[in-house]
Amino acid sequence: MLQSVSALVGAGLTVAACYAAGAMLIDRLGLTLHRYERLPLAFTLGGACLHLIVFLILTLQIGYRPVFVALLLSVIGSAMATGSWNLRGEAGKPLGQNLKRICIVLFGAFSIQYFFHAWAPEISPDGASYHLGYVAAYMRAHGFERITTDMYAALSQGLEMLFMPAFAIGQHSAAALVHLAFTVALALAMLAYGRRVGKPWIGAAAAFLAYASPVVGIDGSSAYNDLGVAAVAFSAFYWLEIWRERWDANRDCIALIPAGLLAGYCYAIKYTAFAMVLFALGVVLLKARRIRPLATIVLFSSLMIAPWILKNWIIVKNPIAPFGNTTFRNPYFHPFEEMDYSAVMRDYGVKDKRTLPLEVTIRGGLTEGLLGLTFLLAPLALLALRFPAGRRLLAAGLLMGLPYYANIGTRFLIPPLPFVSMAMAMAIGTWPVALAALMLVHAFFSWPTEIPHYANQYAWRLENVPVLGALRLIPQDRFLRDHSQAYSAARMVEAVVPKGERILATDGVPYAYCSRQFLIGFQAAFNQTLVDFLNIGWVPDFQPTVIESFKFPEHTARRFRLLQTGKVDFKEVQWSVHEMRFYHQGVEIPRQSDWRLRAWPNPWDVRYAFDNSLSTRWRTWETVKPGDFIDVDFGKGEAVDEIRLDTSPDCTASKLQAEAMDASGKWVVLNQKPTYAASDLRNYSLRRAATYEMQAHGLHYLVIGDGYPGAPDFGDDPEAWGLTMVKSGYGLKIYKVTQ
Repeated sequence: MLQSVSALVGAGLTVAACYAAGAMLIDRLGLTLHRYERLPLAFTLGGACLHLIVFLILTLQIGYRPVFVALLLSVIGSAMATGSWNLRGEAGKPLGQNLKRICIVLFGAFSIQYFFHAWAPEISPDGASYHLGYVAAYMRAHGFERITTDMYAALSQGLEMLFMPAFAIGQHSAAALVHLAFTVALALAMLAYGRRVGKPWIGAAAAFLAYASPVVGIDGSSAYNDLGVAAVAFSAFYWLEIWRERWDANRDCIALIPAGLLAGYCYAIKYTAFAMVLFALGVVLLKARRIRPLATIVLFSSLMIAPWILKNWIIVKNPIAPFGNTTFRNPYFHPFEEMDYSAVMRDYGVKDKRTLPLEVTIRGGLTEGLLGLTFLLAPLALLALRFPAGRRLLAAGLLMGLPYYANIGTRFLIPPLPFVSMAMAMAIGTWPVALAALMLVHAFFSWPTEIPHYANQYAWRLENVPVLGALRLIPQDRFLRDHSQAYSAARMVEAVVPKGERILATDGVPYAYCSRQFLIGFQAAFNQTLVDFLNIGWVPDFQPTVIESFKFPEHTARRFRLLQTGKVDFKEVQWSVHEMRFYHQGVEIPRQSDWRLRAWPNPWDVRYAFDNSLSTRWRTWETVKPGDFIDVDFGKGEAVDEIRLDTSPDCTASKLQAEAMDASGKWVVLNQKPTYAASDLRNYSLRRAATYEMQAHGLHYLVIGDGYPGAPDFGDDPEAWGLTMVKSGYGLKIYKVTQ
């Protein structure tokens, strides 16, 4: 029971502090709001401001629980002392009794489900892994860590900064409850917008369309960030609407300050939500056509964006990591993996993209969630184009939805959802009977017991109300083990892997429940390179079975290189070199420590082509292209008549030529037609050499998922790898390097 109470306290204090910070800023700016819109708009605005303070705390490495508690209490206390805590403003025209009744019943029924799901122990896939995994890691370190082995650590974490103080007090469920607060704030803001424009039934219907959507229910009550983006984006739109009214009256730019802060905070929560900054700039440019309003948006949105850009620039040398790695070259993320990851996110196994409307509305099995059957009527939103407000709503929705095709999971439609929902309700008109009927139909088809009648059985959605789990009448550990095999795997790892050890893994566990650091193959260059070395041990096409030889008349020079000259037909083709050797009269020239080694691309791994290990290799880690090279500077003239490569069958599509630099600094072609021969590896253990490399890089534990293609090779004969199996279960096997 103590865990459930602390979750409520942590979430409650964080939510209250967000409202308090926003309310004080609104009052400080002299902005007036109706009473019904002050609560949601102050909450999202305060969340944006509070996230910067938490960012500073983590930067200063003072992220201790008492510091967070003091922060929350001081912000709340300041708001109370100044009077900003009060819901000031005109009450506005009261809602009709019929609208009140239908809202209380429908919103109340869904809110009870959402509340208990958020209050229960966190079991969501991403929430229990990277969203809260790094919150837990920052708590243990009391600040930001320099993490270069996980692409998710490089993403902006604006909402996770609000999870931090809640987590410090109430752990995982407190963070989920904070996200639920953003879900509620979105509904309140949409209802408020309808009241502000004199159409409360439209606001209520639109709010319920978004709020009761099945994917919103499960996402918004988990420790994700999609509803945070949606609430903040709609709030930014709301402030822009307020500014439009005031600009017409007295050309006041003050309302653009919260609009700019919230637009920038969208980026701070999720990269793709940068579209809201573009929308804000577009609105201001079309309306004002002046520098000062534009500068206001740029300045205040930059306050939210700059910390995350600087953090990435300092840690991984790429301001938009883990993307843009061909522009911002760095040793931490491979362009090839970025390309491959992006391709997977655009695919989701949906072979015919024309079926996406059905997949995201009524199926949900492939795209991991569904909007609900009612959103088959989404094209009705186009009828709202006949209204100026409808055009602005659809423009915002279009911009927020443009990045969707970069990731076609259903939850990535949540940011544009409130704008589309509002336009749908506006298209129907102000007829209360029609809007009430729409709400009731949506409630029926979105109710958890009805969804299985039309959706895929594996669609991500709410299935029950875990009241006993929320109240911890079922102990948290038992609840998690009953509902998540991945949690059990995390506890198994925690039990058998010593503290402080890093783990190379093909599959991860919910590391919000595990303090061991996982290096998962696809998540960063270092991990991927080591997994590649392991793959060489069991994948024939990756093994150095090909000797590529460039022979030429004896040539004395200081620098020699192999240059890629040909294009390839498939973007998956890379160039790799296990070993590069130089010969004179059949005798290898001994390698020297003062040789200067260069390569392009991926200059950071060129040493693997000169380390006398056939289990390692230098790879381009991007599609091979003309101009790629490996260049060796001996530091003095050396007589060479052959350059020999140990390479693998998977890269023989590349076309190379050997060159030497002459005295004038020009490259001279020595050989454009290498010969090929087979290499004999019978007396060389690639498997043991691979785990030796793993150990040499400071890793002593390996986790292999049962679904990994190479799992049988490890499991059948771990001794051949120099491994001992420590523990098996829950879809994983844990090995220790023992050679």
